[in-house]
Amino acid sequence: PVLFRSALVFYLFLFTDIQEFYEVTLLNSQKSYEQKIEEANQVAEKWEKTTSATDQENLQKKQEVI
Repeated sequence: PVLFRSALVFYLFLFTDIQEFYEVTLLNSQKSYEQKIEEANQVAEKWEKTTSATDQENLQKKQEVI
């Protein structure tokens, strides 16, 4: 239950980040395609780091339970 709850909270924050990125960056007609691509790459890097850290924490918690 604790693992599920922490994963749920994490994905809720991730969804919020995605929605904000979509609205602020992708829908912004004043930003060039190059700017949008650069910002997309930055956000993707951030998400990769965040998800890999969260995956490590979840794996560690699973091992503690076992």
